Amino acid sequence: MRISKFISCLAWIYLILFSMWILLRFLFFDSLWWLALINSLALYIFIPLIIFLPFALLSRKWRLLFGFCFPLGLFIGLYSSFFLPSLSPPVSQNSQTIKAMTFNMLRSNTDYDAIVKMVAENNPDIIGLQEVTPQAAPILIKRFEKKYPYRAFHPVELSHNVGILSRFPIDKLIALPAPPIERGIQVTLRLNNGEPLEAIVAHLIPFYPLNKFYRLAQNWYARRAKEVSYLSNIAKQYDEPVIIMCDCNFTDTSETYSLMQKAMNDSFHQAGWGFGHTFLGTFFPVGRIDYIWHSKNIKTVEAYVGKGGGSDHLPLIAELQLVK
Repeated sequence: MRISKFISCLAWIYLILFSMWILLRFLFFDSLWWLALINSLALYIFIPLIIFLPFALLSRKWRLLFGFCFPLGLFIGLYSSFFLPSLSPPVSQNSQTIKAMTFNMLRSNTDYDAIVKMVAENNPDIIGLQEVTPQAAPILIKRFEKKYPYRAFHPVELSHNVGILSRFPIDKLIALPAPPIERGIQVTLRLNNGEPLEAIVAHLIPFYPLNKFYRLAQNWYARRAKEVSYLSNIAKQYDEPVIIMCDCNFTDTSETYSLMQKAMNDSFHQAGWGFGHTFLGTFFPVGRIDYIWHSKNIKTVEAYVGKGGGSDHLPLIAELQLVK
């Protein structure tokens, strides 16, 4: 009996705290850094439901069970679409289809055999790379020169940067301005049907170094919001199709995600299955922070998270079709 009362008390505390979080999220969203952090980890806020829902049902605590309809309904609203069959329209045989990959290779990763194997297994047409070191770039060019004869890397040599490998010719390369985006490039690709495609590879500001999180977190969130605003404005400038391959360092419950989604479509949200986590924790993937965004004149045929590559990120792959 005491254990039952204790669990019931914990359940009511959880409901109160959950309701407070939703209210603060509605009022402030990510404007407070500590709230932004909680919003980023929103998926894990629902974990106690695994314990409290069966407890309320089995112990016939109907008021408690009714209270849990709120977080349960919110969870279903946020995540049920990731586990439903994809309703993507059929592929048109007359439209250009491309397969894109985004992959943060990890600056300390020198397992190039693993990277080559991972790329071969997924066979993308375009690869957006993040955390490419000056030492890694020539090795990647040599290892992929036959299958990906066109490539571009950020011209400013930093400890790590971004690049693109492509089967399509590159007509133009632009290094995105820093600020707001320290690591980003934009290329114009010439597709097989002769149409141009604007492809952007970006690595938004991470939470690094972690030992300075408390002091710098507010600045990091503000800078990332400016980066997202810039990328969104780029997408709006073009009538041509645009894709963005990005280690965005935000989750799909953050305010920056909402801002980005107003301008671009999230390929995994359109045609992926599961939570789509790409960032690896100690034992399993823990967050979805890598994205392939695309303009409204592109549709996603398929999107999935790959395996391997030797990094602390998993590759994200999307098959995309241009819509005429």
